[in-house]
Formats: sequence, structure tokens, C-alpha cells
Amino acid sequence: MQFQPIANAPFGVIAHDVDCASASADDIARVKSEVHDHQLVVIRDQQHLTPQEEVSFYRTVYPEGASVWRDQRENPWEKYKVEQGNKAGTYQIPSEPGVLVLGKGEIDHHGLKVTLGGARAAYGKTAGSQVLGGGALQWHIDGTFYGHAPGHYTQMRCIEPPTGKGHWLEHLGLGDPLWCPAGATAFASGRIAYDALTEAEREACLDTKVHYLPKPFETTYSLANSQNGLSVVDPDAEAIYEGGNEAPGAPFADPAAQVYPLVWTCPDTGRQALMPQPRCLAFLETKKGAKRQFLGITASRRLVENWMRPAVFADQVYIHDWQAGDLVLWYNRSVWHSATGKLAPEDRRIMHLTAFNAGSAPVCLRDQRQAAT
Repeated sequence: MQFQPIANAPFGVIAHDVDCASASADDIARVKSEVHDHQLVVIRDQQHLTPQEEVSFYRTVYPEGASVWRDQRENPWEKYKVEQGNKAGTYQIPSEPGVLVLGKGEIDHHGLKVTLGGARAAYGKTAGSQVLGGGALQWHIDGTFYGHAPGHYTQMRCIEPPTGKGHWLEHLGLGDPLWCPAGATAFASGRIAYDALTEAEREACLDTKVHYLPKPFETTYSLANSQNGLSVVDPDAEAIYEGGNEAPGAPFADPAAQVYPLVWTCPDTGRQALMPQPRCLAFLETKKGAKRQFLGITASRRLVENWMRPAVFADQVYIHDWQAGDLVLWYNRSVWHSATGKLAPEDRRIMHLTAFNAGSAPVCLRDQRQAAT
């Protein structure tokens, strides 16, 4: 087994001579170590895997995973979408609910005779989903951000890539566009974002906690994404902020609401990563002298957007051009990702997603040291 840096990418490696169906414990330990060190591993030529084999591989990498993240029977947001008619067009494989099938087109696939992609509009849009072409970027971390902690790893496998044309995505308005092959996934690094901060900003971020909304995806469903994918567009809240009337946040009474550090530490490498989930955040809790203070929602969103922005310049982003059989495993606690959209009406795309919730919340090592003293 060999690992090679991805050409012209700011992070990530390609694993050679790996069969996920028969990889030894030592092989999987090496893959896991590379994920921690390089954040993302691409394993080619995994067309032969059964859904059970890909989940078995994932579970060997991540035996601590507590429950299926996008379980349409348990995840409140997924249940809500199903109750609305599953217009998003995503489905768990009946014989292996650890695999969610997503993409675009009609399929007859492992007991699923359905239409992927559905008719759900993108956040804040009246037509077109993010994947099918109606949305902008949406940088995010996989997880409910309500009731369950986000998992350490996400795995995606390409069954059938689209054959259509790619597009340039001008996401920052700076003449620095991203080239996105059809159906590509964009990846950005919270480690790069953290490293780009000034020393004063790092100190501020290390002292910052993020309060997430109760049932966040339902709460923000009507809000569009900013073109750069780093925030949501919330005209009502922004008008209050501009008028100088924004009230500070206050902790939620809902016991399932989540509060996490803004900076997450990889326990195996000690590397720090800036890891907010922009769509789900309610407000930041910061430290001013010896006192804690709560910011308003728009002030919080704008701070987070500014801190994340350096990590999404074109030369800092990895765009994965999916090929049939590609299996990509990434460290969900240091990597953000986004669909890139704009698939043509005739394009087909079939993907498998496996991701489990964690049994414990992300931590910042500074918080651990303070707790120990």
C-alpha cells in the first residue's frame, strides 16, 4: 500500500493498492492514520464493493461511531424531509441502512426503484436543488448539530458519475473562480482556516464557543446561502443588525441544542481546525477579559464568515472529480465540503454516503487543559 499526495491539491492523498473489501486491520490502521495526517484519502477502483462491505470498511475505521447520521427513521431533519414527501430524493438501502443513496436520476439499485434528486428546492430557492443546479456553495460539516455530536469520518463512494460538462464557479467575486467538473464535490480545510488566522484571532477563536439552533435545518430552511457558501442570507436579521438593534444571544432551554468549541482538535495529531457549521449556528459565546459575552446572530455569522474566508480561495480548495469506483474518506472534524451544483437535466449521478454520529462532542485541547487544572 502506498499513499501519494493529490496533485495540485492543498491537502489529501491517494491510496494505491487498497481493496476495501479485504483490507487487513493493519491496512485500515494506515488509511486511518493518513486521514488524520492529510485529512482526506481517495481510494480508487472500488466498484466491486457491496453496500455491506463499504459499511464494514467504514465501521472498521470508525468502530466508535454511535448511530447512522442521515437515518431517515431517527434523524429529526431526515424524518421531516420524508414526512414532506422526500422531495430531496435520498434513500437508505433497505438491506444496509448505513448507506444513503443520493444523486440524480431514476434507479433500480439494491432494492430501491426510485428517483434520486427529487424536486426539493435549494435552501431559500423556489426551484432547483443545490446538486441539480439551483443553489450556491454551502460549506458544511456532516452532522445533525442537534441531539447528536458530528462524527469523526465521512465516506462517499461513486457508483455512477455524471457525463455532462463542468462549470466555473465564481464564489468570491474576486476573479478567482473554482473549476467544477460535473457532479464534483468541493473540500476545504478547517486547519488551513485556523493557520491563516492572526495570533490575536487564534486566541479569540480558542476562547469561543458556538451555540447551535434547536432543530437548525428546519429553522433555517427558508434562508438562501451566500455565494461563497460561508453564511446564510437572512435579510430580517441583517436589517436589525444594521439598525444597531441586534440583541445578544441567550442559551437555549432545549436540552438537545448543541454547544461546541469553535476550534476542534484532532486527538491523534493535535492539529487545530476552525470548524463552525454556518447554517446551523445561532450565536457565538466569546470571552472579554474574565467575562463571557454572547453576540447577536448576524454579528456571529459575519465573524465566522471572515474567519473561514481565507480557506476557500481557489488555491486552498480541493475539487474532487468523481470517477466510478472512487471511495473518498475524510476527517469530518477538520474538513468542510460542499456540492458544486449545476448538473444538466439529462445528467445522472449515483452516490453512496456513509457517516455515523459520534458518542462524544468535539473538544478543543485548550479547554481540556483548563479543565484539568
